[in-house]
Amino acid sequence: MKILGGDWPAGHPAVIKKGFGFKIEGLLLFRGAFSKDLIPLDRIESAELVTQENQTSVIGKMGWGAVGAVALGPLGLLAGVLGGGNRSMMVMAIKFKDGRKVLLQGKSKDMQVLLGSVFTSGG
Repeated sequence: MKILGGDWPAGHPAVIKKGFGFKIEGLLLFRGAFSKDLIPLDRIESAELVTQENQTSVIGKMGWGAVGAVALGPLGLLAGVLGGGNRSMMVMAIKFKDGRKVLLQGKSKDMQVLLGSVFTSGG
């Protein structure tokens, strides 16, 4: 997965970290080559797939607003991902209980794993 914006630098990777028995430990978000944050799934307040139809609503609900959306990076990139016809890639907006948020782009199988884990952990 790739970070598109939010409280982590755009362009850096994000990984679903698995532990023993392939249990998901959390979301690993990179700030740079040697700096990363591991956020346990129970720290996720909300996670929502962003589609062409709901992008304005999701961005608003996540508290980014019009000015904040510009800080997420070029909106053309987001529109390109959503409207490009590549159904194997998805965009997800995640808000954490501490108020931080991130916009991720990734393969649909990774996003489904993350959404399923958030749902079962009560996030």
